[in-house]
Amino acid sequence: MLLVALAALAALAPSGASPLNVMFVSTMSSPSHYIWVSSLAEELLRRGHHVTELVIKPPATPHPNRTSFVISGKIYAETMPVDLETVYECNLFEEIQMLYEFSRDSTNIVFESKAFADLLKHLKQKKPDFDVFVLDFPMQEAFIGLNYVIGRKPMVAMTAYNLPVEVLTLMGSPYFPSLLPYSGVGAHGGDPLTFTERLYSVCRWIGFTTYINWVYRPDVDKMIAETFPGAPPLAELEKDVAISLVNTNPALHGAMPLVPSIVEVGGIQARPPKPLPADILEWINEKAAPYGFVFMSFGTNVRAASLNKGSRDAILRAFARIKQRVLWKYEDDDILDKLPPNVRVSKWLPQNDILAHPNIRCFVSHNGGLSTQEASYHGVPILGMPFFADQLGYAKKGERIGISRTVIYRTATEEAFYEALTDVINNPKYRANMKVVQNAVRDQKETPVERAAWYVEMVARTGGAPHLRSPALRLRWYEVWMLDILAAAALAVGLALWLVRRLLGALCSSGGARRRTKAKAH
Repeated sequence: MLLVALAALAALAPSGASPLNVMFVSTMSSPSHYIWVSSLAEELLRRGHHVTELVIKPPATPHPNRTSFVISGKIYAETMPVDLETVYECNLFEEIQMLYEFSRDSTNIVFESKAFADLLKHLKQKKPDFDVFVLDFPMQEAFIGLNYVIGRKPMVAMTAYNLPVEVLTLMGSPYFPSLLPYSGVGAHGGDPLTFTERLYSVCRWIGFTTYINWVYRPDVDKMIAETFPGAPPLAELEKDVAISLVNTNPALHGAMPLVPSIVEVGGIQARPPKPLPADILEWINEKAAPYGFVFMSFGTNVRAASLNKGSRDAILRAFARIKQRVLWKYEDDDILDKLPPNVRVSKWLPQNDILAHPNIRCFVSHNGGLSTQEASYHGVPILGMPFFADQLGYAKKGERIGISRTVIYRTATEEAFYEALTDVINNPKYRANMKVVQNAVRDQKETPVERAAWYVEMVARTGGAPHLRSPALRLRWYEVWMLDILAAAALAVGLALWLVRRLLGALCSSGGARRRTKAKAH
């Protein structure tokens, strides 16, 4: 018994003495997405583990424990930029088609890459023994076939896409369209959805779920069969997923009913700042910018240079009217001769570090998820200009909790942009509300990235965390929704009513017969 107890304690002990060998795959065609997931890879390396990775960008710094297979050339998102003039006009069907065509095309580009071929060659020749497989999962599901190649190790699925319903389904966690807007940005912090919002959520849920189950997942099965001969289908490989790391935080996204195998690690990329480059610091410090500065960036998936000239010039005229200096991430040189004296542009800027500067007054953003999280972490109010996907949800959520204003790109005039910008800069309510969110975001027993790394280690230690597995995964869908119970109850009630009817009929017939017999006797 003593030996059994010691073995159990050893299994639960921290992993410092025994480094893990981690397979790490992040192929989502989005540089900002990679920033989020790579934070976990860096933390695993910091803890002494070994990481073999397939990624879209080379690591910022080499590490002796890191073996990287980097997809060279432009990624799909860079070869197929978003059309900012038409993206608003997509209906539900067009939105679904656009998202999953992106998923298929970006997946196939990786399958055809030299990096993927080199990784397969490495796995077959070296036959490394991995302890855990970490996969950036939603919309890149076909890469789960790699787990078949390495011997079906315990898996950790992760996603920067907030909390997709597909992850809830994957982990056997309930989803209620009345509580959580489909493909939205979390719950509303205790405020119920309106009738219109619930109806919209249900319609999106039905539309997406139908397409995913009847069109997309069969396509993924075909990709797995073609790329990984002999591998089982997606539904079987998904059984290896022990936990999912999701990009949410109750302070920003609200409280949601989740099974314990879904771990909230929202904002793992947000962290204390590094020193800023001297030229940037000289532009934004209190001496150079006594009224503070405004930072504008549309992240990595929306190019500010893609704005139409009319909207871009209206924004520049509005900037020229404010007292603050402006630092703008802008990718082309066609704007340099049009800049007001208080505006400076750069093709790249260290966003997290700039948001941490105490002289900042407002963040003009596309309302991307990572940008909103970093602004929340550093307590900076937002002027949002959302374009598509979760940006629209974050814009709505930000206005609802009072940390931002929103201007619509297609209709934003110089005056509308100026009014909203000066309101966020000068009205203290936005910074006060953001301070409340900031305090809640930071008030955690450990950082999100430390939590994420601990769960990866725990999955390896426990052989897949079977104690966290939801019983819903062993039930059929109609059993989860108790339709079989309702059917049995309806059958029982129907049978009882039928018996009562037959009994009453028999009694009535018997009574009638007796009355007729008596009548004849008289």
